[in-house]
Formats: sequence, C-alpha cells, structure tokens
Amino acid sequence: MRYAVVLAATAAIAASLAPPPAQAESEGDIPFAAGLAAELAALREEYESRIRALEAQIEALQARSGTAAAEHDDHDHGDDAHMHEADDDRHAHDHGDGMAAHEDEGDLLNPSITAVIRGLATAYSADESEIPGFPLGHEGERAPEGFSLDHSELVLASDVSDAVRGNLTLGIHAHPGEAAEVEVEEAYVRTLPGAGLPGGMSVKAGRALWTFGYLNERHAHEDDFADRSLPYRVYLDNAFNDDGIELSLALPSLFDGKIGGGLFRGDDYPFGGSDDGRRTWSAFAHFGGELGSNSSWRLGGSLLDGEPRGAGGAPHDHEEEEHAHEEGEDHEHEDHAAFFSEGTFTGDRQLFGVDAGFAWAPTGDARQSGLTLLGEYLWLKDSGTYTLAEEELEVEGEEVHVHEHEETLDFDGRSSGWYAQAVYRIMPEWRVGARYSRLRTPNEAEIGHDPRALAVMADWTDDRFGQVRLQYNREELTDQEEDDQVVLQYTVTLGSHGDHGHDH
Repeated sequence: MRYAVVLAATAAIAASLAPPPAQAESEGDIPFAAGLAAELAALREEYESRIRALEAQIEALQARSGTAAAEHDDHDHGDDAHMHEADDDRHAHDHGDGMAAHEDEGDLLNPSITAVIRGLATAYSADESEIPGFPLGHEGERAPEGFSLDHSELVLASDVSDAVRGNLTLGIHAHPGEAAEVEVEEAYVRTLPGAGLPGGMSVKAGRALWTFGYLNERHAHEDDFADRSLPYRVYLDNAFNDDGIELSLALPSLFDGKIGGGLFRGDDYPFGGSDDGRRTWSAFAHFGGELGSNSSWRLGGSLLDGEPRGAGGAPHDHEEEEHAHEEGEDHEHEDHAAFFSEGTFTGDRQLFGVDAGFAWAPTGDARQSGLTLLGEYLWLKDSGTYTLAEEELEVEGEEVHVHEHEETLDFDGRSSGWYAQAVYRIMPEWRVGARYSRLRTPNEAEIGHDPRALAVMADWTDDRFGQVRLQYNREELTDQEEDDQVVLQYTVTLGSHGDHGHDH
C-alpha cells in the first residue's frame, strides 16, 4: 500500500513539473523530455530503495518481537506447549538460532539483565529428611523450615557477534542465620548460525546446566513443583553443571530430533575428585513430533559416565553416632547403608536416564488450557569401592582418646529411581499438578524400604507480578516415619524475560 502511494505521489510531482502538452514536438522538446524521464527514474529508484530499507527494518523488528514473545511464553514457569521442540536448546538461557544479525555494534554492548527472586514458607511434621542408602548433597536437602529466601538468580546474556552468544548466571543462596553465598551457576558461550558450522550443529563451552534427561537443563524456578523429585535429589544434587564442552546436532528427519555429547571436568556430583580435569563424558539423543494440531510427544535417552576419585554426599555427623568402647573391644560396622549415604566412592560410575513426555492443548493454545504428562527413569551403576571414615572413643580414666579409621566396601551394583507427573492448566493463570517419585536402594544397603514421595500443587501466574504456588508433600523416606510438608512459594522475575526463556 505504502509503495503504491509513494509511486502515485512521485508521478503527480513529475506531472506537475512537466510542460503543458503541445500539438507537435519540436527538436528542442526531445532533450527536455529525456531529462524528465531520467529525473523520474532517479526519483523512483531513490524511493524504492528507501521503501526496501524500511520494509527490512519492519521485518527485523517483527522477527525480534515475535522471538521475545515466544520466549516470554516459554518462561511460564514450567508449562510446555510442546514436548519435543526441534533445536532443544530452550534450556540454555539464550534467544535461539534464529536471531537476526545486529545492525550496529551498540547492541553488543547492551546485554539483557534478568533477576529472579524466590521466597518460601514451609512447615514439616518430621525433624529430619535424610534418605537412607543414598547420599544427599547440600542442594538436594529440603528447604529450611519457616520463612526463607529460596534460590535466586541474576542473569546477563548478550550476543558477542552474529557467531557467538554469552551467558552468565549467578546463583544466590541465603540460608537463615548464615551469610549469603553467590556461586557461578552458568558461565558459557554458545555458537550461533553465523559461526559457519555445518547445518544444525552447535557448540557450548564453559559451565552450564548440561543436557541430561528432561529437567537438568532447566533452572529451578522454571519447574512445575517447588522442589525436585527424589531421583534428581539423590543422583544429581538437583542438577549437573560441571565445567566442560558440549556438541549437539539437530537431525533433519521425519521426527524432530537432536543428538550430541560432552566432555566435562568431573568435579560436580555425582562425580568428584577429578585429577586431570577430563573425567566425565556424556551422550544424549531425543526425538519428538506433533500428534495432530493440538498435541505433541517426546522420547529421550541420556548417559553420564565418569571415574570419581572420592565422590561423596552429605558430611557424616559423628556427634550423634559416637560410641565409647572399652580398651581392647573390637568395633565391627554392621550398617551397610552408611557406606552409600555417608561414604565416598572411587571407581567407575554411570548414570543412565530415559524420559518421555506428552502435551495436549484442547484449543491448540497451551497458554489457555492444556495437559502435560512427564516421566523419567534414572539408574546408577557403580563399580568400585566405598570408603567410610569412622571415629572411635577410648576412655582411659578421665581421658578420652579419639581414634580414626576407615572401612571399605567393594561394590558392583546399581540403584534406581523414577518419577511421573501430570500438570493441567485450568485457565491461563491457574494450574494444578501431581507428582509421584520413588527410589530403589542398593540391595547391599540392606534397608528393606524404598523411599517414596507424593506432591500435589496449585499455582497462580501473572506476568505483571510473578507466580505463587501452594504445594503439599508426603514423604515416606524410611519405614519408621512419614513427613507431611506444606510449602508456600513465590517467584518474581525482573528485567528481560526473553533472555531467560528457552529456544527449543
């Protein structure tokens, strides 16, 4: 429309400048007409050039607006319109492979900044929440009782050029009565299409939440529940984010898919004690597709393989288990469960995972209403030695002597765990969900009970405020005690929502 108007205006101007028509052309009129024609052609080319430039700018603005809107929708605290998503880097805190090139260097010097603030109010019926037969790191523990500031984040992200994008995520932990802790949760660079790699290939290097299963790449505030399931707590200490490099390749096939793998330092749980900085590697593959116009599916498999050198879980609390022994009395450790929950492991370790998901939106728009089903099964295979440090007290008159010694347990076996969850969006702001998770302890632990947990939640989300979630958990971690938990959680996001979305 604008193009036709400009041409019409140009024609009108040219017509007003033309001399009145004559009955016959003279020889002097011919050069004058040729000059007018040339001037008209120049004006037409100038306006067409300006129109093309304006149209290109409009298209670029519309593309950026559409990308930001899509990422903002994905940042809906865990609701997934599609389970598969072709390029699967939506868990990577970046804009995606389709980002347009910058028009000037000014954009490169203005990174997007996002802050995520979370808070909790909790109440528990049990005093402790240990999981017998499994190590439990600091991140995998339940939140402090009462009011507390939950895990919060500060994110900076920007394109370095049309070839590379950088991301820095700082995790902020504030435990009651302790000084706040700031850690580098993610600090990586990731290639963009401008890097010139073969089609569908991407490289990410630094520290990141790497590809494993479905949830590992997600930040905690994007989850559908206030806490992570039992398998993620005991096998990954909530998430694996070691230092390393990862290569992925999108597969152009009938089903959207991606394969890849990585090489990592091997210091983060479930590994540890890396002596050469290259002790762990990964492999993954996942596929998905559309089922009609309002549903989708995903299937995936993952592997983490490494050689821990003294990997362990929570520190052993000797104060509660110290025993005085008479001189000459031999102490024999009879509780094999302590080796797995409090000892350190040296040897070969493999963590396998399979995941499956299904999403259904009755209207075709998952932001209005829809159902999401998700499940993962993880199993850990160890072949090596568990070492348990023990202290013995020896009383000689009024003097007490502490003797330290180590006990070892050769182990070649496995444990496993799984969870399944369903989340239903009733209306754009309201969701309800339920999750059941269970662990199978190693037979050598001789526990005789499989820890299990049930969670139900309801949350309300508003883009102008954030999210409020009420959750009830019932944990049966031992065969002697049940823990009823109530969690009230809020999440508020400040700054550029788009940079905290997902691409896949």
